[in-house]
Amino acid sequence: MKKVKVIALLSAVLLSTHLSAFDMGSMMKAATPLMSDSKTETKTEDNVLLSSLSALGVTKAQAAGGAAILLGDAKDKMAPSEFSELTKQAPALGSVLTSAPAASSLLGTSSTESKFKLLGMDASMIAPFKDTIVEYAKEYASPEIITALVGALEL
Repeated sequence: MKKVKVIALLSAVLLSTHLSAFDMGSMMKAATPLMSDSKTETKTEDNVLLSSLSALGVTKAQAAGGAAILLGDAKDKMAPSEFSELTKQAPALGSVLTSAPAASSLLGTSSTESKFKLLGMDASMIAPFKDTIVEYAKEYASPEIITALVGALEL
């Protein structure tokens, strides 16, 4: 039911907004309460990774969206067992991905740069996001999993 609400909300935003004035960051912020239950939302709010990403000068919605985009890309490139182990060893990475699903799924197959632009961020933010995600993961994950993550993020 929540996914239906999110889709309805996002459709309304898209229909009522000109594409040139589309602000994905505002849309993500408005849709966040609908996308997650309070348990997931609490995990996300307390997430050290999102705080580190926000320190890069982005909003919490942009931090969550950008992290979800990059982690979604990494998930697609890593072996399923490696990604599962990553989210097991560093659960906050999995919670970021589940708390901001619209960031990766609504933006289709466009490039990472295009996805960041739709979130209101410049492509120059991608490298600092990747570095921050890897540094966070190093605190929790094994060297083998970090190697797989770095390879998936192409650092």
